[in-house]
Amino acid sequence: MDEPRLTRFGSAQAYWDAAAETYHRDFSGSLSGRANRSAVWRALDRTFQPGQRILELNCGTGIDAVHLAARGIRILACDISPRMVELARQRSGEASLNGLLEFRVLENENIDTLVTEGPFDGGFSSFSGLNCARDVSGIAQALARVLADGASFIAGMTGRLVPWEIAWFLAHGKPGKAFRRLRRDSQDSNAGPVPVRNYSVKEIVSVFAPGLRLKRWESFGIAMPPSYMEHWTQQFPGAAKVLAAVDWRIGQLPLFRNLGDGVLLEFERGWKK
Repeated sequence: MDEPRLTRFGSAQAYWDAAAETYHRDFSGSLSGRANRSAVWRALDRTFQPGQRILELNCGTGIDAVHLAARGIRILACDISPRMVELARQRSGEASLNGLLEFRVLENENIDTLVTEGPFDGGFSSFSGLNCARDVSGIAQALARVLADGASFIAGMTGRLVPWEIAWFLAHGKPGKAFRRLRRDSQDSNAGPVPVRNYSVKEIVSVFAPGLRLKRWESFGIAMPPSYMEHWTQQFPGAAKVLAAVDWRIGQLPLFRNLGDGVLLEFERGWKK
C-alpha cells in the first residue's frame, strides 16, 4: 500500500525541484505576484510579532521566511523540495539572517514529527501549498498538536470563483479552464503532475475543526489580474497599481472576499467564543 504514496511523493518532489529554478521569475517577479505577496505579508505582519517562533509549511525559496526573520521572528521553514530549501538557505545567508532561520526538507504530512520541537507560537502556509496536500485533515490535526494554545495559523488557499480567470478563458474559448476551480479536483493546474484540490471556505473550516477555529479571513487577487495576464499589467503598470490598491481595500468585505485568486484564513488553536 505504500508504493503509490512513495511514487507520488517522488513525483511531487521532482516537480517542485524543477519549479524552484524559475519560481521567482514565473511568480514572485511578476507585478501580480508582488501584489499578492504584499497582501500575504500584511496578514503575516499583523499576526506574528518579534520574538515569536513560527512554523512555515511549503516555504518555497524562503521569501516569506526571510521577510519575517528581518522583523526579528524566528522561523522553522519546511518544504517537500530539497532544491527549494537549498535556494531558501542561500537567500537566508545573503540576508545575514541565519541565526533566526532554520530550513528543513519535510513533507506536510510528516509535520507530526515536530511535536517534540514545539510548541510553536504560530504557523502559516502561503500560496495554496495546502491545496496540493494529500491529507489536509491529518495536517490540521498535527498542527493542533505542534502549536501553542492561542497560536494563530494562516492558511493561504486557492480561491474558487475568480472573475478575471473566468472572463479570460471564456474569451479564449476555453470554458473548461474558466470554471476549473469549481471542480473539487483539478487536473489542469499550475502544479504540473501534482493533484490540486479546490476547497470552499466552509470545507476548510470544517477540516481544521475542532483543534483550530476560524478567527478571520480575507481574499486577494480580486481586482488584480492573475500572473498569466502579466503582459497586460506590464503594458499598463499604472492601472495595475490602482487595481492592487483596490484589492487591499475590498479584500475583507463579505461579498468581494469570495471572488479572489487566493484566500487567507486565520485560524486560532483553542479559540473559544
